[in-house]
Amino acid sequence: METNIQDYERQRLLEYADSFQELADSFQHFRTAEESEKVLEEEGTRQVILWERQLSEQRSIFAGQLQEMSRMLSDIARQERSLEKISEKKYRQLVREMKTEGILVGDLFYIRAGDGHREYSIQMRTAKASGITSEDVAGLLSVLLDMRLVPHRNCPFFLSPEWGTYVFQEEPSYHVLTGTAKAIKQSEAVSGDCFECFEYGEGNVALLLSDGMGSGDKALKCSSMVVDLMQRFLEAGFSMKAAMRLVNGVLLTGETEHNTSTIDCCNIDLYQGLCHFCKVGAAPSYLKRDNLVEQISSRNLPLGLVEEPESESVTRYLEDGDYIVLLSDGVVDAMNQGIGEAALPEIISRFQSRNPSELANDILGYVLRQCKGEVRDDMTVLVTGFWERTR
Repeated sequence: METNIQDYERQRLLEYADSFQELADSFQHFRTAEESEKVLEEEGTRQVILWERQLSEQRSIFAGQLQEMSRMLSDIARQERSLEKISEKKYRQLVREMKTEGILVGDLFYIRAGDGHREYSIQMRTAKASGITSEDVAGLLSVLLDMRLVPHRNCPFFLSPEWGTYVFQEEPSYHVLTGTAKAIKQSEAVSGDCFECFEYGEGNVALLLSDGMGSGDKALKCSSMVVDLMQRFLEAGFSMKAAMRLVNGVLLTGETEHNTSTIDCCNIDLYQGLCHFCKVGAAPSYLKRDNLVEQISSRNLPLGLVEEPESESVTRYLEDGDYIVLLSDGVVDAMNQGIGEAALPEIISRFQSRNPSELANDILGYVLRQCKGEVRDDMTVLVTGFWERTR
């Protein structure tokens, strides 16, 4: 019965995906801007020609957004998750032990996600008035099931006296800590760079750094919008590349001209130790492993300039004690006032600070000395340390 329901839901999602794709195709089948221009030139109406071209571009962007929706729904529908029950002996033991703690347990299911990590879905309620938190339950379950569990991000903080379903997931094998350092362009009051670090999905951490065109409030408005939209799209389930294409469409259809910004996105899978770099117009990033530093670069245009942005992606396995360094363009420009950006990997390799904030400050301090304290552009250094949970 459970399998039939899952198959039904999967089929519904695929049907929705097909509908979005068909809608996208219908927008793309409108006549092209060139065809419209040829027709309208014969009528001699230049303003209408410009309007029709803009409308055609808007249709194309909207069609691309619908295609991304279709891809996302298809990916969700194809995710593999198995639902099983634990052994009867283990279940009876768990019910008995939880009851002594004032917790009544109903159905309990074991869920294995596609990437291999485990979750438990449990029906529970409290048997006494005193407040019991989901963190308390996670600790009990960790002992009873011999597995380190934590509450799911959507799990209520307190258990209710009414029956409810609570989800606990296997604690990720790794954890991260992020530190930052920045300098504001000397003629401005605010930085045009914007960054964010947040957890989303199942054991994923995203690092975002955006450098808006220009400086000051105008640049900050654009870069903060890019970071905010990227965060919203990633939390909604879009891939990094899909999110970037959607944000690019927003910039292209914005009210102001030259609404452009770079985006440096780094996704870390805390279960598998995988790191995905995705860059559009961004400065080089660096992966520091002891005294070895790898530079990860891109050569493409920022968001908001072309209809289909070119994003460059690199994937690396991380090891305990690795550091990821993201920089804004101002850091690279400042280095070029001194010994040049080519020396950055060697410079970063020299620093032995273990604290990400200290390492970020070490890097920025060195760069400021290179430009003799003359900050011609906003500078941001974002450093994330990566460690095994057992340590």
